[in-house]
Amino acid sequence: MNKKVYWIIGVIIIITGGVFGTFKYHQHQAKERERISWLAPHYNDSKDYILLSTDVDKLNDKQEKKFYGIARGVIESENPDISFTNLDDYSLFVKKAVGKHNYYIKYVCENPTTKLRFETTAKVTLKKESLKGTNKFDYWDYESDLDDY
Repeated sequence: MNKKVYWIIGVIIIITGGVFGTFKYHQHQAKERERISWLAPHYNDSKDYILLSTDVDKLNDKQEKKFYGIARGVIESENPDISFTNLDDYSLFVKKAVGKHNYYIKYVCENPTTKLRFETTAKVTLKKESLKGTNKFDYWDYESDLDDY
């Protein structure tokens, strides 16, 4: 084979490698963005930050949905007789509390029939940084109007 054929084969290999490498890079970046989107904000910080309130929204949809689930999980842990089938989410306040892995949650739900609202507050310590999947947590300073419901 002459030099021209070697050059053509070399260029084809370089272009193919570049295309494949770019594809793999973009694939890795998408996976990393997905992983990051599930992380609890400021998980390792010791300071407090408001993450979700009527004026502040620093949570993405996945994080917000998980914090709603954590709030309901705290209530169900404290009072297993509570059924959320007849209660609607009304509001959620989430603050990264002082100390690593700690969050303060204020959850309000509403009975759509009676329009009664029930407020629950708790401090939560998350066991892992990722909110994806099942979340293990400890909680304390639990107070809820639902206990009388």
